[in-house]
Amino acid sequence: MQHLLALALLLAPVPAAATVSVETAYGDWSQLPALHHRGYDHLSSKMMQKLFEISSEGKCVLPGRSGRLKKELNLSLSFAAHFEPDGTLTRVILPKLNCPEGEGVIGGAVLEMMRGGDYRPTGKNLDGWYRGQFSFSYID
Repeated sequence: MQHLLALALLLAPVPAAATVSVETAYGDWSQLPALHHRGYDHLSSKMMQKLFEISSEGKCVLPGRSGRLKKELNLSLSFAAHFEPDGTLTRVILPKLNCPEGEGVIGGAVLEMMRGGDYRPTGKNLDGWYRGQFSFSYID
C-alpha cells in the first residue's frame, strides 16, 4: 500500500513554476522606484568568471572592461523588474549590450538573485515596475 501511495505522489501533477520573461532593451529606468537590495547571497562566482571570459576573449565589449590586457571586470548596470500585486516577479528587462551570450549570463544571474530574495519590491509602485542595480567586480 505504501508503494502505491509513493507512486501516486510521484505521478501527481506538479504546479508549473511562474514564468518570468527576461528581455533586453534600450531604456532609462532611473525614474522607477528602487528595489530593496539585501545583498549578493545568490550571485554565482561561476557567472562572474564566465562574464570575465566572454570579455577577455573579445567576444563582446562589456561595460566595466577596457583593453584586452586588463585582468579585471567592474560591471555595473541597472535593470527594470515588474511584479504582480502579490509580489510575483513577471518580467526583467536588462540593458541591451549587443552581446547575446553576456546578456544571457547576466539575465540568469539577476533572475537567480531575484528568486533568491537578494532583490525585493518595496510596494511603493502600484504599477509594479522597479529599478535594480546589478554590480560586481571580478579580478583574475
